[in-house]
Amino acid sequence: MSATFSAGRSRLLRKLGGVAVVAAALMGLTSGVAHASLSQVQDGFEVNPQSSWLVATGGSASAGFDVGAGTARSGRNNGWLFATNGWAFEGFWVPTNSVPGNAQCASQFLMQTAGGAQVGIEIWDASGHLLASTYPWLNGSGAYQAVNTARWNLNGVNPVFVKAIIGANGSSRFVRLDDMTTQCYW
Repeated sequence: MSATFSAGRSRLLRKLGGVAVVAAALMGLTSGVAHASLSQVQDGFEVNPQSSWLVATGGSASAGFDVGAGTARSGRNNGWLFATNGWAFEGFWVPTNSVPGNAQCASQFLMQTAGGAQVGIEIWDASGHLLASTYPWLNGSGAYQAVNTARWNLNGVNPVFVKAIIGANGSSRFVRLDDMTTQCYW
C-alpha cells in the first residue's frame, strides 16, 4: 500500500507542478501588458450639419455645406470654407465627459483643395482657451488629405470645440472638409 500511495502522490505532484508551470507562463504573458482605452467621436456632416456644426466668418469669407452634391470624401455630405480677405471656420462640440481627465487626445479632418491653401485645426475649451492647433499648407492635388493635430492633454476639459479654419488676405482660398475625428487615449 505504501508503494501505491507513493506512486499516486508522485503523479499528483507532477500534475500540480504542470499546472503551476502553465499558470506561471500565463502570468508571464499577461503581466506588463498595457491595456489602453480609446474614446472616439466622428462626424462626417451626414446628420443635419446645419444644426450640429457651428459656422462663423469674418471679412470677405463664407462657409457652408454640400448636401448630396457628390463632393464628399465619404457619405453624401461635406463642409466647405472660402476666404478672399478674411477667415471662415466650421466647428463641432465634442463631448469628453466619459474620458478621464489625464487622457491624451488628437483630432483630424480630411480636407481637399484644388489650388493649395493654408488650413488650420484648432481645439478650444468652453472658456475660450486654445488647447491645441496646427496650420499646415495643403497642396492642390485635388484629393482629400488628412490634417492632424499633435496629441494634446485633455486636462479634464469637457466638451472641446474642434474647428477647421481658413484665412486669406487678397488671394482666394477654398477647402472642403469631411470626416472629423477626435480620439482620446488613456
